[in-house]
Amino acid sequence: MLKKQIAIIGFLVFVPSIVNAGIFDVSRLTEDGEFSASFGAEFKTGANKSGTGHDDISSGTIDELGVGISYTFLNDWTVSFSTGNDYANSQVGLSYKVLTYDGFKLDLSADYGIAWTKNAKTDERIGDNNFDASIRIHGIAGDAFQWAAKVTGQFVFAEPKNFWNLGLTLEGMYYFSDALAAKTEFNFKFKEIEAPVTLYDRSIKIGMVYNLSQSASVHPYIKYHFKTKNSEHSAVLPDDDWKLGAEFSVVF
Repeated sequence: MLKKQIAIIGFLVFVPSIVNAGIFDVSRLTEDGEFSASFGAEFKTGANKSGTGHDDISSGTIDELGVGISYTFLNDWTVSFSTGNDYANSQVGLSYKVLTYDGFKLDLSADYGIAWTKNAKTDERIGDNNFDASIRIHGIAGDAFQWAAKVTGQFVFAEPKNFWNLGLTLEGMYYFSDALAAKTEFNFKFKEIEAPVTLYDRSIKIGMVYNLSQSASVHPYIKYHFKTKNSEHSAVLPDDDWKLGAEFSVVF
């Protein structure tokens, strides 16, 4: 039987924005000339399927979550670069705003994950090249509620057997005041579709957003990742775990 893992995520993201350091806003729009950067780390502890995890919180490990940068030009286009991809060392991306109404917005995006690192001793490639494309709808309802839904398709070049992933992300955010909001995010993924069986990956994240000023905000949260269904048929380990974390953003 798998034991539950506990994960504490620390100082995660610092990204510039236009209003209320609003990278946490579910339905924000970047503007022409806006540059953003992000980075983070996480602390994990707990047992896993292989028995190599840490049961004692004092023996946990700190992992980098990756670095990301993005730049918006001509108002509607954004280019990005990030590390920490699930299947590759880094990825480059491009997104385009199709509709920008307050009540209904639509974005299209695509990313390519570059597996360019090799093992120095064996010369074996680490990770798998991958491509994903997303369509995201989002908007503002009334004066206080923001919503979003995104569907992502991903193809992973994993020789000798390539596979598809399909993901759905739902987000909701309610502002109690200009400085305080509640935020919920739900993720559902069909992973390694039919390779050899489809995995079902689910998580939910609930937290608060505090706008400390027009240029800084913090987002403490709790996240639960459900046991990955069908993962016993794959090399992917189930990770039925909790995460406590905080994200930060600043404008510069």
